[in-house]
Amino acid sequence: MSVVFALAFQVVVATSGAAPQPAPARRVGHTARRVVVVDAGHGGPDNGMTGPIGARWKLYEKDITLQVAKRVASALRDRGLGVVMTRTTDTLIALSDRGRIANEHHGDVFVSIHVNAANPNWRDPGAARGFETYFLAEARTEDAKRVEQMENASVRFEAGVHAGKDDPLNFIMNDMAQNEHLRESSELADLIQQHLGSIEPGPSRGVKQAGFVVLVTAYMPAVLVEIGFGTNPADARFIANASHQRQIASAIADATVEYLDHYQKRLGASTP
Repeated sequence: MSVVFALAFQVVVATSGAAPQPAPARRVGHTARRVVVVDAGHGGPDNGMTGPIGARWKLYEKDITLQVAKRVASALRDRGLGVVMTRTTDTLIALSDRGRIANEHHGDVFVSIHVNAANPNWRDPGAARGFETYFLAEARTEDAKRVEQMENASVRFEAGVHAGKDDPLNFIMNDMAQNEHLRESSELADLIQQHLGSIEPGPSRGVKQAGFVVLVTAYMPAVLVEIGFGTNPADARFIANASHQRQIASAIADATVEYLDHYQKRLGASTP
């Protein structure tokens, strides 16, 4: 836990007297069916990003994320995994509720699908392209902070939907629970980047970390995948193509299965 969170934790516990609540137990084991929670970013009145820059046609992030998420779910089921989707239609789900859905279904991993967008103030925003995968931790670069702010801005659409009102203690405990899965989330993110690298035409922008609200409440290894820049015409055409979406989905599914297999081996090695 960071120094800031540690100090805040001491203050809140001292003033509230509240006891921390344990995170839900992990399901992964030798006999349990493995469950992946697939989250299609944005939805409903929240279009997400719009692109590409300079094109006569339009791409909306909420549509691409749902199309890809459905294909990821199908690919995971084909590989024998259980799947839960946070949304299957064009509807708005509060960012904080997406992680709660994952917890309620005892997910083993949480994968959130998104489309990136260039900063319009960049020198040549339409040229920016590539894919990157994030796990939950403090953003270390200005670009990670940009993506964090862009994706977290979806909370402005949540006035008409249920959004949990976590108190400071719960937020701190969420941070502690996520730290338990920090290494595993990083490993999953790295595997997704490796697998996407074999099929994506754009460059790998690497594994990054940022404070995404959608990942905070998921008590399991959790990642957010930016599958390409919708503001870039080449990336936009690639991620909007059904055949390429199936390739993206297959890569994410293969990476997820590989991660879960690695985790099971570690679990077996540590079991007396």
